[in-house]
Amino acid sequence: MVLGIGTDIIEIDRIDKAIQRWGDGFLSHVFNKEEIEYARKYKFSAPHFAGRFAAKEAIYKAIGDNKNLGWKDIKILNDPNGKPYCVLNDRKFVNKILISISHTRNYAVASAVVTK
Repeated sequence: MVLGIGTDIIEIDRIDKAIQRWGDGFLSHVFNKEEIEYARKYKFSAPHFAGRFAAKEAIYKAIGDNKNLGWKDIKILNDPNGKPYCVLNDRKFVNKILISISHTRNYAVASAVVTK
């Protein structure tokens, strides 16, 4: 049973400029250690940070009214096959969240579906 759907799109350049302007302060405010390590494996990391940022926004939209959920309470990881998945720090949240992330040269987009 679908309980919520969320989608987000962001210009990769916005994330790249935020990284250039605020550096590690921005990254550590929004992303967990594992997310930062994953994105930094790539020569141009901004699309990977932007995809994770969009995924977190999509998850917020899909969940709806969880005002106590912070940026770092949502962790976007990849399974051994590269498929993204999320881990929430909120142990009270028992529903499943499915995510999909994609990016082009200019944009990153993500969708999230909350199921019971």
